[in-house]
Amino acid sequence: MMRNLSIVLVTTSLAANAAEPPLASLIDELNGLIQQRLVQPLPDALGMSRIMMRPSFGVHFSPMISGQRDFAPENDKERRVVATLEERHAQVGLYLFGEAILQEDPAKPHFRALKGPGSITVYTPRPRWYPGTVASATWLPEEADGLPDWNQIYPIARRAMSSFKDGGKGHEVKWQSWTIAARPAIAAIANCVSCHNHPTVHRGQAGRPGVKLGEAIGGVLYVYRPKRVS
Repeated sequence: MMRNLSIVLVTTSLAANAAEPPLASLIDELNGLIQQRLVQPLPDALGMSRIMMRPSFGVHFSPMISGQRDFAPENDKERRVVATLEERHAQVGLYLFGEAILQEDPAKPHFRALKGPGSITVYTPRPRWYPGTVASATWLPEEADGLPDWNQIYPIARRAMSSFKDGGKGHEVKWQSWTIAARPAIAAIANCVSCHNHPTVHRGQAGRPGVKLGEAIGGVLYVYRPKRVS
């Protein structure tokens, strides 16, 4: 009888685990919601400012000093995805980059090239360094294996942007213990095109064509892993 009960318990546990969506599926669902934020009509909040709580329009992104994460779900779908990730103790960070990453010198950090990371879940260890106002985030705990910082993620974001300009639809790479999912940000509506073709963004570089509807104007990196058990 006890043996039969053990078999039932093990089978039930396996069935429950099998019903859980893989982290990759949850990241894809999160990406769909982030892409919706990027095209919402908020003229005073562009790019990263549409995703993270702390505004970063015209400057580098800096994290929430007093918070465990930088992302605040705004609707039921976002709350459900974030709650599911946090129930599984998943660590998830987000970076946003634009076309400028293909032209800017990484030795001179430019906010239009790359922003992040912002933490999506409360369990995500931030890096110790951010460009701009947070030169040395000494208020953050020491993490030997936290999210990659701006300099570490830059070449990965640059390669991703290059692939998107060649028609790539997204890919995954590994960085230490993290999985990095690169997804394009598309000029999905007319407002995207007019904004990114504005001289202050497009810069009118010789020989550089303007943005067209349906083209990649940037990208998002989702850096994630299951919570590490010490």
